[in-house]
Amino acid sequence: MAFNNPVSHFLHGYSEHEAFYLSHPFLWKVSFDYSQDLIGSINTALAKGQEERKWRAIREPRDYMDNDIGNVLVARSITVPNESTQFDIAGSMNQGGFLPGYAVNKRTDFLSKNLAINFFDTNDDIEHLFFRPWMIAIGIDGLMMRNLICTVDLVQYDNLGRRRKGFKFIDVFPTNVEGYSLTYDNTDFLEKSVTFAFKNYEPLDVYGHNTGIGDAGSGGIMLGTGGDSGVLGVGLP
Repeated sequence: MAFNNPVSHFLHGYSEHEAFYLSHPFLWKVSFDYSQDLIGSINTALAKGQEERKWRAIREPRDYMDNDIGNVLVARSITVPNESTQFDIAGSMNQGGFLPGYAVNKRTDFLSKNLAINFFDTNDDIEHLFFRPWMIAIGIDGLMMRNLICTVDLVQYDNLGRRRKGFKFIDVFPTNVEGYSLTYDNTDFLEKSVTFAFKNYEPLDVYGHNTGIGDAGSGGIMLGTGGDSGVLGVGLP
C-alpha cells in the first residue's frame, strides 16, 4: 500500500500491526503471593511488644478478592521501579585535549528501587488492618525471619485484554506506610500509599516466562511462573 505522506504511513503501522498497538496505563493487575505463615509471623511479632501487641493483622489480601471476578478495586495505582547504573569518570581531565571516559561503578541497590502502590481507603481498610501491622512487625523482628516477606506479581494487558508482559518481585516487604490527611475541604476518595522494597525482580513475557536477569541487588537468574493467583487489585480507567 502506497502512502502520500509519512504521517499516513506512521498511523497505518500502528493500526495494522498488533506488535505496535499503543498501550494504556489502566490495563493492569497486581497480586500478592504469600504463605499463611506471613499472617502468623506478623501477629507473633506484634505480641512481643508492650504497645505493639494492641495491633493485629486482622485482614489479608485474599480477603479483598471478589471470587466471581477474581479481583477487587483496592489497588488504585502502582509505580514500576526504575533500573539504573552508577558511573564514575575514568581517567584524568585535560590530558592532551582528550576527555575521560566512563566506568561502570555498580547497579543501583535494591533499597533504591522502590515499588509504590496506592490503595483506596475502604471501610475494611487494608492499610490499617494489614500493611501497617506488617510494617510494625518488621520493626520488631527485622527481616531475619523470612516469613515476613512475600512475592508481588504485576501483569499488564493489551487493548484486547490479553496478557502482554509483567513483573514478578521477589522477597517483598513494606518500608513505608505513608501518613494521610483528613479535611472537610476535599470530597475526593481517600487513598493511602505503601512503599515496598524487594531483593529481586523478573521481567515476564506474555506467557509468564522469565525474559532475562532482573536482580535488584546481586547477580542471578530467577525463573518465573507467571501465575495469576491471589489477585489484589486491577487498574481501570
